[in-house]
Amino acid sequence: MQLSDGRHFSYCLNVHPGESFEDLLHAIETYVPEIKNALSPDQPFGLGLRIAKEASVELKNSEKLQQLKACMEAQDCYAFTINGFPFGAFHQTRVKEHVYQPDWSSPERLDYSKDLFDHLAFLLPEGGEGSVSTVPLGYKFSEAKPSFTAYSKHLSEMALHLHHIEQETGKLVHLGLEPEPDCVLETTAETLAFFKEQLFTSGLASEKILRRHIGVCLDTCHVAMQFEDPIEAVKAFTEAGIRISKTQISAALECEAANDLTGLKAFDDGVYLHQVKSQNGKAWRDLPDFISDDSCRLVASAPTLRIHAHVPLHWEGDQDFRSTRHTLTPEFWKALAQSDCTHLEVETYTFDVLPESIRAGRTVAQDMIAECQWALPNIDIPLAIS
Repeated sequence: MQLSDGRHFSYCLNVHPGESFEDLLHAIETYVPEIKNALSPDQPFGLGLRIAKEASVELKNSEKLQQLKACMEAQDCYAFTINGFPFGAFHQTRVKEHVYQPDWSSPERLDYSKDLFDHLAFLLPEGGEGSVSTVPLGYKFSEAKPSFTAYSKHLSEMALHLHHIEQETGKLVHLGLEPEPDCVLETTAETLAFFKEQLFTSGLASEKILRRHIGVCLDTCHVAMQFEDPIEAVKAFTEAGIRISKTQISAALECEAANDLTGLKAFDDGVYLHQVKSQNGKAWRDLPDFISDDSCRLVASAPTLRIHAHVPLHWEGDQDFRSTRHTLTPEFWKALAQSDCTHLEVETYTFDVLPESIRAGRTVAQDMIAECQWALPNIDIPLAIS
């Protein structure tokens, strides 16, 4: 939905399983009406689409692309952003480190991303602005070690493609690299260094075009995983002139090392990577590594642990576990509003694998409504929520 200050807000449809064009239509026709009716009954509802590679290939058929647009219009919805991070299967199978492939050294990632923007340019309302979030270059621990030159080459080609789209359609579109635990771009400092020292100096596209069309997707769960202050992250990107293409409002799991940690096993879903980080800098690549590590008890000297498990924003926690939503302070929302970021979405894609104690028998639609109802008042939008 478009908010009173002109920004756009939604939830990310990556919460709904499915890789095909038909799966995408099913999600929009089945889940979106209930969510829209609760959040935006009287105005068009923006969608944070997730278009997998399979669906993207199908959408090269102009009739299917028109069918998707007609489907959204029938639901009084519009597109403004796409989650282009997961390339293939993202639910109900082992995803883990495969979610980072292909990375930005691969022509396949470039071609897929170009296609997503071609689709988005068609779906955007006239004069609309669009964003696509993507892999933060690649996974730090992959066997292949691509060079920054390879990453910069493909990102520069991407920027030139997006510049061409804007010239042809009048629609501004931009890509957001999404820093994530254990990725090539993990921290704010690493991300700033890549833009300043690699991408902007590569000479493969003008710095002006790169700054206009390539930026970051700020995921607040991932920022929290680094024990960074999200306010400082927003300010750092803003001061560096790096576009915040999109902000994903999300929270990580948090606990004290001295607590009873046996409940962590319930978050080991076998589907996603759940990196664990301690306040003193010790880290584990996945939750099973932490659980099986006898030395994990030694982290009690740095009491706080954070686990890369996206938990609902509206979840208050229990005696042993909580979320990092406490990092999303009024000062953070103010800093975000003062930045150039106009695209906001909640992005808790894990509802189908969360422990039942957190799901509490709610449907995905009910959870997404609760997520958005928590987020909207915090964004301080004067919007009545039914």
